[in-house]
Amino acid sequence: MSEQPWIGPNGQVMRRLELHLTYSCPERCVFCSEEHRMEQFRAFPVTFGRVATVLRQHAQRGVTNVHFTGGEPTIHPRFIDVLRLAKKLGMRTSIGTIGTRLADQTFAEQAVPFLDEALFSIHGHTKAQHNALARRPWSFERVTQAFRNSLAVNPNFSAYTNTVVTRHNVDALPDTVAFLDGLGAKLIVISNLTPEGAGSDEYNALAVPLSKLSVMVARIQGRAKNAVVRFFGIPMCVLGSSDVLSNDLHWDPRVTVEWGTEPGKVVFQSIYSWAPDRKRTHVNACKSCDKSSLCMGVFERYTDLWSVEDLAPYLRR
Repeated sequence: MSEQPWIGPNGQVMRRLELHLTYSCPERCVFCSEEHRMEQFRAFPVTFGRVATVLRQHAQRGVTNVHFTGGEPTIHPRFIDVLRLAKKLGMRTSIGTIGTRLADQTFAEQAVPFLDEALFSIHGHTKAQHNALARRPWSFERVTQAFRNSLAVNPNFSAYTNTVVTRHNVDALPDTVAFLDGLGAKLIVISNLTPEGAGSDEYNALAVPLSKLSVMVARIQGRAKNAVVRFFGIPMCVLGSSDVLSNDLHWDPRVTVEWGTEPGKVVFQSIYSWAPDRKRTHVNACKSCDKSSLCMGVFERYTDLWSVEDLAPYLRR
């Protein structure tokens, strides 16, 4: 007998699984949201048997999309077997990656036929800028090669990118968007720094003021000729005329499966998310906003440190 699908508090049907395959990564990004979890759970490998159990369970519950993340998912010793199983179960497959093993052409030729999309982490349009944030001298060349390899294997591959915005790369965002568009990205995600992991440790030094974000969003307009641009973690009123590109409007309910802790033990836990509101909050200005039910607000950590007077709510008529 098949399991029943998960239904959210507002009737949403959960179709997406996010599965952490690894707790290690060859990069050391200054803002890595997984830094603390990697340190805590690196000694606990995620076996293929455990992955297979999770995939089969969620396929029975009606999950149709699986996103593999980490750490760096491609370094899992049975990564291609994982992809094969997910496709056998009828799932659309995607990964979040810095490109590590896909930079090898032979590996890309083996993996990409079982992979529908990848979100490549590229944080600047130059080697110097990206590598300074990834803290590895080979990172830019490796991730851009992985991107090109994936499209070489499958020209219709959904090659997406994610750029985390910090004070070190915010001024170059328009050029970065143009570069990623020229590289062949179908979707360019601009992610506001999340106060989690290393991103929390360095938040005071790295987070970009909302007023600055507003200016840079306006400057990005028109720089992508073919790709779709979306913004994560930025309040809709800060996006201005680009508010329809808020990722809050394009987010799907999901279950995240990862290592966690219970008293005296480590467990492979499931975290259910019905809205993209993690670590975000609505401030007083949001109460009068016409779009407060659509926008998840501002990061709570930001409100603890700085003024939110740059929020310009859409006033209810």
